[in-house]
Amino acid sequence: MQKNNLHLGLVNFLKLKEKTMSNFIYVNPALINPKTKENQREIETQKLLKLKQEGYTLIGLEMTEPTLASLCDINIDPQHTDQKTSQSCVKEIFQNFEEIVAPLTPLEDKKIIFLTNRVDLDSIASYVVFNKLANNETISTLSIKQINAHDTFKTLPWEKEKNIEEAFNPFDKTKALASTIKPFMVTENNIKNVETFLDNGSVDENIMASYQASEQNIINKVKSKEINVSKKGGIAFVETTLPCATDVGYCYAPIVIAINPQMRSADGYTYRKVSICQHEEGYVDLKSLKEILQEKEQGWGGSPTFIGSPQGTSTNITKEELQKLVYKHLTKDYKQRLAQNQKQNTSIEL
Repeated sequence: MQKNNLHLGLVNFLKLKEKTMSNFIYVNPALINPKTKENQREIETQKLLKLKQEGYTLIGLEMTEPTLASLCDINIDPQHTDQKTSQSCVKEIFQNFEEIVAPLTPLEDKKIIFLTNRVDLDSIASYVVFNKLANNETISTLSIKQINAHDTFKTLPWEKEKNIEEAFNPFDKTKALASTIKPFMVTENNIKNVETFLDNGSVDENIMASYQASEQNIINKVKSKEINVSKKGGIAFVETTLPCATDVGYCYAPIVIAINPQMRSADGYTYRKVSICQHEEGYVDLKSLKEILQEKEQGWGGSPTFIGSPQGTSTNITKEELQKLVYKHLTKDYKQRLAQNQKQNTSIEL
């Protein structure tokens, strides 16, 4: 594929970007809207079908809901669909751009709408990178690596329980940038801030100041027990409405059950959300656990390192039942380590 043809093919699309943000939209993945009792899935389905009828090419960025993803012309989702746990969406686009857009050629006169049901740093960066590559613009490889590490949690292996202050780095630019993004809204400021980071690795000083204050607030809330943390059977439980449960939990254990009793949706209603994650593979069989949970509640999904309850709908599975199910699916190796450490009375046994 020749880059100049690609550039010409997206001229109309790039002009559209200057006028409106409707070319990158959030798609609500809920089955039913708890607030209005409407069939949210049908509403979103009809919206996407209408866009297709109007001649738009739909490109999904981590469209994890299968029914909605099937309406996209292509869906770029390496982690959840292709099980590439170390490959974020933005890294996939950066490395394999021409291969990804090959089915869409020729792109001349195409109208493109980007879709996601997971608005986060990765999806917004993917949107920006796609446009930059289409225009042969320079992108900071370091910034791609940093976003990929943030999104896929590619850090050093979990070793031991640590102090809460060690986990919250007030100078982490990637996390600071991610903290400004709402999970159900694409804003022009978010796109501009991510574009700046991809250009030169910088983050606005006001964002950094706000993030630093937020990090200290989390440390204080954990110490005061306002963020509820408990530990049992090698598993950390964190209950909070703040978007920090995973990082807090990993201070105490390599497996975290995060409970948000008032997760807020795009429409303003709240619901009980549960996420179960492991720092890296090898602690719990989340694939098998997900299948069991799907039998209890349709809509559980995720990857080998992270699964979550149905989006937009409260889960009714209790904390106690979750603990039993997770413990039942611990790997043999981790159970042996727990037993050994219990005999030695070390901190890994929670």
